[in-house]
Amino acid sequence: MKISLTYGERELPLDIPDGKVKKVLQGKAMGSPESEEDEVKRALRKPTDSAPLSQLVNKGERVCIVVGDMTRLWVRHHVLLPPILQELNQGGVPDEDIFIISATGDHREQTAEEHRQLVGDEVYRRVTVTDHQARSESELVHLGTTTFGTEVKINRKVVEADRVVLTGGIVYHFLAGWGGGKKAILPGVAGHQSIMQNHTLSLHPTPGEGINPEVRAGKLENNPCSEDMVEGTSLVAPDFLVNSVINDAEHRVALVVAGNYLTAYRHGCQFVDEHLRITLPGTAPLVIASCGGFPKDINFYQTYKTIYNASFALQKGGIMILLSESREGMGNEDFATVFTEHSNNAEREASLRQQYTIGGYMGYHTAVMAEENRILALTDLDEELVKSMGITPVSSQSEALNMAAGYNGGELPEAYIMPHGSATLPLIEEN
Repeated sequence: MKISLTYGERELPLDIPDGKVKKVLQGKAMGSPESEEDEVKRALRKPTDSAPLSQLVNKGERVCIVVGDMTRLWVRHHVLLPPILQELNQGGVPDEDIFIISATGDHREQTAEEHRQLVGDEVYRRVTVTDHQARSESELVHLGTTTFGTEVKINRKVVEADRVVLTGGIVYHFLAGWGGGKKAILPGVAGHQSIMQNHTLSLHPTPGEGINPEVRAGKLENNPCSEDMVEGTSLVAPDFLVNSVINDAEHRVALVVAGNYLTAYRHGCQFVDEHLRITLPGTAPLVIASCGGFPKDINFYQTYKTIYNASFALQKGGIMILLSESREGMGNEDFATVFTEHSNNAEREASLRQQYTIGGYMGYHTAVMAEENRILALTDLDEELVKSMGITPVSSQSEALNMAAGYNGGELPEAYIMPHGSATLPLIEEN
């Protein structure tokens, strides 16, 4: 069987013996409406479990719209925002009583030009845009403590607004179950300490036991990270939500959900599940996965998503062949130093429990998956750097296939193929 997988901006052919491909794991095509703007307006006209936004606001109220930051540029806020402003204006709220907070979480501060790019020229001219500052205590308000022990401190401007509108994009997320929704508040506009307390729930409650198995993509119930985020967000009680689902192939809006910040969001999660979740009868001894090419494989930090997704389809102790150009290297300092500053996973876990970072967690989890399985990586990264992760570098796809056969007594094992590994979530059928 001949199949091509994307590597950076190139297509690399794979020549696999007949009968060795169990299945090519690809989601269903989402399609895109003819007009993205009309799709936003449709959702705003018929919101889920809510009156239209124009009927929720009143003249004289200050309205805060929470948007993502540059790491969420794919959400297409510039498409979502003009119809939202129109709704608010119709409800009697002029532009001067509307402001936008960029939910940077614990990310870096952004430039004025990045704000313009994020919200679009029209909205940037009309409405003030500022960044959330997670480490500025004077800009935070303590709202309470969740049942998980997270002290919820939220951006003062968000808390003091008369109305809060959340925007975002719904995709699978390895901690929150799905991105979008409640993540606009926690971690989006939360204090640094609140973010770290929430994210630490990704570790097993018992030190030394590693990753919390309940924290994973596609899971909301009994996922402590997700449930803690919902609790934190409920203390803000957002008035309205507008979230997009993006057709990755076309880089256009596929669906917009609007209304209640919990139930409208779940509708979007279900849509993602219907298109990108692949249910399998069992795992395979070999998974061959591409991130989906540039920019999904721009660095190895982004590649974590593909390793993570592919691991669900892989038999424990199996072989993973990974294609990631990683033209910009590791991509995150915390992710990189987890490998270079610690010699084993016990040390990595202990360090993470002392000083949690998202990059550190992703690096640690990558090392755990590399320890549990054989990962062969075709990448532009330095070979020694690849080896430091517990991953075996290969120079070509044919070398990778030969090595996989060698591990299996000279015969290539049966394989799942994942052409878009960063976006596709395979899960095994539950008996």
